[in-house]
Order: sequence, then structure tokens, then C-alpha cells
Amino acid sequence: MKEKRRSRSVAPIYALGITVLLYSLLFSLDGLGDYLKCAFLAWAVYMLVGIIAGGKKEQAEPEPETPPQPKEEPPVQDKQPAANPELEAVIAQGRQSVARLQSLNDEIPDFRLSAKLKQIEALTAAIYQQVANKPEKLPSVRQFMNYYLPTTIKLLEQYVQMQNVGLKGENITAGMAQIEAMLDKVIVAFQKQLDGLFAREVVDITADIRVMEQMMEQNGLTGRSDFKPKKEETV
Repeated sequence: MKEKRRSRSVAPIYALGITVLLYSLLFSLDGLGDYLKCAFLAWAVYMLVGIIAGGKKEQAEPEPETPPQPKEEPPVQDKQPAANPELEAVIAQGRQSVARLQSLNDEIPDFRLSAKLKQIEALTAAIYQQVANKPEKLPSVRQFMNYYLPTTIKLLEQYVQMQNVGLKGENITAGMAQIEAMLDKVIVAFQKQLDGLFAREVVDITADIRVMEQMMEQNGLTGRSDFKPKKEETV
């Protein structure tokens, strides 16, 4: 806060002295009455000059300069590590597997077999999507990821190799037939794997439905009525 220093103007004092001097020069001071007139006139001039001069002047002392404060830089935040590196690796593996299935399907001209590969591809993508949505389901698909899916891709790669052989013998034909038959079992297995991921959801749905039915029945919202009309008496 600024502190104000008050200074008194000297102009009224000078005016007082000049008034007394002029009065004594212009008028004679013979008696008490002359002195009183001189004093009254000097006092009036003193007050008038004081009012004109502004009376007391106020001077503000300058505030001491405060040194500029250094700006506080925001703290450096450490980069958050990946929430679940294992899950991210699994999702990346799933994308690679789906892409590989698509690539192998493009190399197989058989429409019937290509349709089976489309099913396997869609089931694989759906399984990995469920794991991405709910990471707690990751342990239940480890065997699928580590054995069933890689083995299926390996069989399809072997099928493409045998398919591209110009002159097919009995062994090549038998091997391709076995792989084609195996794909039907693979589709069933992958469907069960995907269906098993929804087991917990089905339990929760069943519990929610049971609770809702009980509440609806207690509140009379089930459509049932305990009111039974009386039969009309016949005379």
C-alpha cells in the first residue's frame, strides 16, 4: 500500500507577513483598534491564500519495485506405460492371424473351401474382439491362440503348397482331402470357443431376468390378476 506524506504550503504565511507590512505602511497603528483591524485582515488573507493554495498537499511515495517472480513451469509428467502390454501383444497377434487367413484364402480358387475359410476368419476376428473388449477373458483363449489357430494356419499353408503342385499324386490328394475335412471340425471348435466367451454374460442375463420377473410380479405388472369374478346364481 502506498504511504502518503503530507507537506504544508508556506504561501499563507508569506501572505500574512505581506499583509501586516502593507497595512502598517498604509495605515497608522495608533491604538488597540488599529492592531485588531490589522490582525483580522491578516488572518482573512491567510485563510484565503490557504484555500487558494490547496491547503495541504499529499505526496505519494513510490512503492519499492518488486523483482519479477520466475514463472513456475508445470511439472513434467511421465509418460504412462501401457495399461496391459500382454493384451496389446495378443490383439496385434490376432490382427496378423486374420490377415494371414485372408492372404491364404486369396490363393485358394475352390469356392467351397474359400467359404469355409471366410467362416474361420470371421470367427477368429470375433474371438479377438471379445478379448479386446473384456481383457479378463484373455486366459480362456490362450490355448486357442497358442495351438488351435497357429495349427490351422499351418495346415492351410500346406494345403496351398500341395494345391500349387502341377501333377498331384495320391499322397497330395489324400493330404488335401484330410485338410478340407478338418476345416469343418475347426469351424465347430472356433464357434464353441466364441460361444464360451459369452458364458458369463448369459449367467448375468439370466440373473437380471429372474430379478426383473420377481419385481414385476410383486408390483402386479405381470398381467396376472388374482381377481376372480363370482358366478351368477341361477334361480
